[in-house]
Amino acid sequence: MYKHKASDRKERSLAEIVIIVVLLAILMMSFIHYFFKQEEQLKQVGFNRITQSFATKITAVHAQWFMDKQPNIVKAVYGNKIQPITVNSNGWIDTEDDELACAKIWDIVIMEPMTLMKMPIAAVEVKKHNMDTGRICQFELPLGEYFQYNSQNGKVSGILSRSNEP
Repeated sequence: MYKHKASDRKERSLAEIVIIVVLLAILMMSFIHYFFKQEEQLKQVGFNRITQSFATKITAVHAQWFMDKQPNIVKAVYGNKIQPITVNSNGWIDTEDDELACAKIWDIVIMEPMTLMKMPIAAVEVKKHNMDTGRICQFELPLGEYFQYNSQNGKVSGILSRSNEP
């Protein structure tokens, strides 16, 4: 009789362990699903923040250009440092270099590596620089979201997705 109770207890404890493992697996799966579902939204919010920060800094340098009586180089204060920033004849941030110009503009404006949540941000010069139209830089994530900067008028377009284009 004692052996019968012991085997019942072993069977019950084994069943309890199996139930606990199954419940933990379900909880982990739901957590992982929720995490990856939120990761896309976090990426979009982060890219939105970068776009807004880029536009704000572009506008601030342009305002400083007006206050300084339209020089070729604007001296902007970042933290404790004064940084000279090259602007074009319209007062918008630009660079005289043609090689990797958009990446250099990113470095001047954002002053952070071109990454978002360990994803690289590519800098592509969509339209080459000329006196009439300026330079159009496109900053994009690998999955297709991007924003553009036009050095002729300082316009920073909103976040676009390639899937929304015609």
